[in-house]
Amino acid sequence: MAQDLAQQVAALSTKLSREQCYLLMMKPNPDVPLALSQGTPREQLRIRHHEYLVDLERRGIIFAAGPFADIGEKPSGSGLIIIRAKDREEAARIGGQEPYTQAGLRLMEIIPWQRNEGSLRLELRLADGVLKIDERTYNLQKAGD
Repeated sequence: MAQDLAQQVAALSTKLSREQCYLLMMKPNPDVPLALSQGTPREQLRIRHHEYLVDLERRGIIFAAGPFADIGEKPSGSGLIIIRAKDREEAARIGGQEPYTQAGLRLMEIIPWQRNEGSLRLELRLADGVLKIDERTYNLQKAGD
């Protein structure tokens, strides 16, 4: 009986499609020196932060990212970035380049995470020029339109 259970567990483990990811838990730095808090205007950091995340997304590094907040609620400055990286050192390099963290305004905690389960619903309707991903719908255009 125990061997049968061990075989089931082994079969389950080989079946899972693991993807090594890292959770970059970002939170405001409570000990920001006055000089840092008066440095680069936050609006510029916000733009650089967004551009950095879009670049990571386009390169296939980001799995997901966003603030900790309910819809319609003002974000607290804390958030989560889930990235694909080969190891913790690479994750630390990527996270350390995030503009708020680089400026010393946020602290980052790195947590290794293996994605085993999950789903993504994808629908592409060529005749309609529509792409649906989960609950979002996009109208597609031809290049040059």
